[in-house]
This record gives sequence, structure tokens and C-alpha cells, in this order.
Amino acid sequence: MRRPGLNCYRGIAWLRGPAAVSILGLIVLVFQAILLAHGGLTTLGANTFSMAIAGPFVSYGLFQLFKKLKVNRKVSVFFAAFLGDLFTYCVTAFQLALAHNSATSFSVALKENLVIFAGTQLPLAIVEGILTVVIVIGLESYAKPELKAVGYIREGK
Repeated sequence: MRRPGLNCYRGIAWLRGPAAVSILGLIVLVFQAILLAHGGLTTLGANTFSMAIAGPFVSYGLFQLFKKLKVNRKVSVFFAAFLGDLFTYCVTAFQLALAHNSATSFSVALKENLVIFAGTQLPLAIVEGILTVVIVIGLESYAKPELKAVGYIREGK
């Protein structure tokens, strides 16, 4: 199974919706599996669920929640990307515990995987959150008409 990494398509689910981002994520994973031998075709379903479905839907839901709570837009983007990433790692840890628990119980395998992911992926989730905010700042500077067209920026703002 492929570990999640810096895949900003999860972090931008708020921009085009989680369904569109899930399709993009699947395309990215297929290309990685076929052209780069990264992830593999046998784990494509598990990778697609954790990285292209679960993460984007959580990111989108969190962004919509923060928007309703009137949280600063850049703070919302950071936490949507950051927490969507962490959720992806938790789903991956769950999948790995399901697949590799023969030497121990499921709960022990899950705990071990979560501990491993926490140490290695938490810094990456922070970096992805920051990188996504930097990308948003660039988009707000250079692509305002496009952001208005997709409903990210309203006329009065």
C-alpha cells in the first residue's frame, strides 16, 4: 500500500468539490501506479479510498463548516488541508491494520500504525497545510476572476 504524501489535490477539495477532486486523485494514483511503479495496481482501491475519497471529503466538509462559522479564509484552508491530510493517514493506518494483523490483534496493529504515522506524517500534514495556504495566496493574487467564477470569492470581498 502506498503511503500518503504531499498531494495537494486533497487540500484543494474546497475549491471544486470533493467529487471532482476524487476523480483527479484517482487519475494521479493510476499514473503513479503505471508510470512510476509507486503504489501499484493491486492496492489502487485502498489508495483511492484513503487519498482520493476520504481525505477530500473531510477537507471539503471542514472548509464548509469553517465558512459557516465565519473563520478566516486562510485559517480555514490551512485546517481543511491539514486535518484532511491527517484523516487520510488515519484511514491508511486503519487499512494497514486490517490487512496486517495476523501476528497481533487489530487494535494493537491499529495503534502501532497510528503511532508510526503520527511521527512521520504529522510534519508533512503541517507542511501541506502551509503549502496550500501559500498556493491560495498566489491564486488570490493572480486568478481573482477565476476564483470568483467558481464561487470562492464573492463580489463584496
